[in-house]
Amino acid sequence: MKKIYASLGIALLAWLSLFIGTAWADYPERPVRIIVPYAPGGSTDIAARLVAEGLSKTLNTSVFVQNQPGASGNIGAATVARAAADGYTLLFTGSGIASAPSMKEVSFDLRKDLAPISRVVSSQFSIMVNPSMNINTLQEFLVYARANPATLSMACSGMLTAAHFALESFRQAAKIEFQTIQFNGNAPAALAMMSGQPPAGIDAAFSAKSAVTAGRLRAIAVTGSKRSPSLPGVPTVSEAGIPGFEAGFSLIMMAPGATPKPIIDRIHQAVVAALKDPAVVQKLDAQGFDLVSNSPAEFARELENDIKLSGEIIANLRKTGVIQ
Repeated sequence: MKKIYASLGIALLAWLSLFIGTAWADYPERPVRIIVPYAPGGSTDIAARLVAEGLSKTLNTSVFVQNQPGASGNIGAATVARAAADGYTLLFTGSGIASAPSMKEVSFDLRKDLAPISRVVSSQFSIMVNPSMNINTLQEFLVYARANPATLSMACSGMLTAAHFALESFRQAAKIEFQTIQFNGNAPAALAMMSGQPPAGIDAAFSAKSAVTAGRLRAIAVTGSKRSPSLPGVPTVSEAGIPGFEAGFSLIMMAPGATPKPIIDRIHQAVVAALKDPAVVQKLDAQGFDLVSNSPAEFARELENDIKLSGEIIANLRKTGVIQ
């Protein structure tokens, strides 16, 4: 009798494995939703839509972007964390999500509730001013900042995002003081700078290009180790007078935490294929993105390092009273 039960158990397991394997092999069978936890028009949104365009081809189904801004990206991330782990709801966000484990108000566990798929692309920021400031160079801005520490304010795309960390690093490296005004994404922050409230700030280099070209904002430096293809005439912060300064960001893709590995791998393969599509590559390159598309395992290791570094930065920000 025991042998019969054992045989039945083995047969049942084999049938379940075959059934589950077939279900995974059929993925995707319906449209895939990508949650972008920031407002439309910003750097994350632009890149997500370009990647979605490529994924639609490689997955042979509709892949669409849904914006869900708020709480520095954590509202949208929480939506994905709570979603069914079937590969039909994905998160496309900034690398600043690594700060989530150090934030008291976050409603999800980054390590358990979200599964790494890939670090998709990387890029850099630009330091921006409203033309009404009559500032043309980083050195002129530093002189102004040091003369007006009590009144200068700078815009940022969200609390404890990669942009916030870059701006705080800039504050320390430049030895200046200013008030940071937080917005729900790059686009609202840029619009505020265009209105002069506040008159300066930080933005992704490529998403600032149109405002710079139109004369509505002025880029005085970029934060990478080399000049941005989007703003080739703008020097790096290091070139402009703060040697060794470098800051940037990555845009990443994640899935609900319990998503089966075969589906994670299938999505990653589709990301890799999308970033080999000449049309997608050309558009991303024109926006100043560097293509990455590393593996889920590689990204998971990098994420752990990012979580550690973010925790150290946040602890320092709390000590200095920048955040509570």
